[in-house]
Amino acid sequence: MNQTEIANLEHASRAAMAWTPEGIDGRIHYRSLLTAIVPAAGILAVAATLLLAVL
Repeated sequence: MNQTEIANLEHASRAAMAWTPEGIDGRIHYRSLLTAIVPAAGILAVAATLLLAVL
């Protein structure tokens, strides 16, 4: 693999990490935010419950 191919792979991975569903328009999309936060809060609550149950 040469340097150009490595650079292309790095640029492709950066583009995949910066994907936004609605595009960049400067507004906060609360539906997308809640869609991410609600399951994460549930997972943290279950993890905390299991941790306290072990103690």
